Amino acid sequence: MERITPQQSLQLTSMIPNFCQGSSVLALAFTMELVAIVLTLGRGNGGDEALETFTMLSLYLQWIALCSAAVLCWSRRWFPLARPGVVFFYCWGLLVVVVMAVSAVAHKVFTEVLRWDGLMAQEPRVYFVLRHVAIAAIVAMLLLRYFWVRHQWRLQVKAEGESRYQALNARIRPHFLFNSLNSLAALIHVQPDDAESMVVDLSDLFRASLEKRGQMGPLADEIGLCNAYLRIEKLRLGEKLEIEWDIPDRLLEWPVPMLVVQPLVENAVHHGISKMAGRGEVRIAGREIFGRLVIEVTNPIPQGESLQSQGNRIAVDNIAQRLNLIYGDSARLELGRDLRLEGGVFRARLVLPREPKKEPEGD
Repeated sequence: MERITPQQSLQLTSMIPNFCQGSSVLALAFTMELVAIVLTLGRGNGGDEALETFTMLSLYLQWIALCSAAVLCWSRRWFPLARPGVVFFYCWGLLVVVVMAVSAVAHKVFTEVLRWDGLMAQEPRVYFVLRHVAIAAIVAMLLLRYFWVRHQWRLQVKAEGESRYQALNARIRPHFLFNSLNSLAALIHVQPDDAESMVVDLSDLFRASLEKRGQMGPLADEIGLCNAYLRIEKLRLGEKLEIEWDIPDRLLEWPVPMLVVQPLVENAVHHGISKMAGRGEVRIAGREIFGRLVIEVTNPIPQGESLQSQGNRIAVDNIAQRLNLIYGDSARLELGRDLRLEGGVFRARLVLPREPKKEPEGD
């Protein structure tokens, strides 16, 4: 027998809406009320008769909705044990059986107990049940087909997003590694001891960029990469480069996308400090504001440097696209010149929520 992987199990569970959740049940009940309204209007009755018809139809359809939701919730535990096609026809069969049972009971209750001589009293119970079972079979097939197509579309969108994210990562890795190798080449003949320590830091950068890790990691790991990179540039630029960190310890475990702060620090060094005649300071600050992590990387603007030339647009656009893939509209990257300080500074600000955007699970 072919085994089902945990990932396939999760996909099967998310194929059918989770009717164990109140939101899904409420959505189903609301839909049934709309159907009851449409059927009542379609009969063309007016006054008290229309109200009576709507009441009876609402009760009947809500019985079907609640019983179907309960059965699908109960059977949800078995979804991961079967193939998608089996789950599809299993749910279809359950819905048909539920409608058969509810329609039989409803016809008896409305005609014999409540003595309602409306919709259900116009035909024998057998015909009524068979007609509603046929309708349920068609509607359930279309509804489950919709769930199937929606499920496949979500899987495709997720796969495309992951592929795009990996492609963006692949684009940014050569960027900072190439600049680091240039720094190493500049030192290897004039300062061999420092170049040796630079190789160690560079190996850390290689390892971080090449190892297969998830999209997220603690802020402390990203700071470690920034420090490794800054040590390399400190050897190359010497006293010209000054660094100030201002990140509280309580934020070090905040999950952030890997290689999202380091490129901003690199831009600040290469397009800010390295082009200055004198010393310059790169300041990296972090704060939690209204439940979001705000990281600012600032550097002085070299004399004669324009705003458009500040920073590497490939790296900046790359970060913005990765943030959109991971967080949606909840995160943002802001770039701009701040002239309130003497000489002006260029500021890159990251605003990140604590959690990535969530994929809807069988809603």
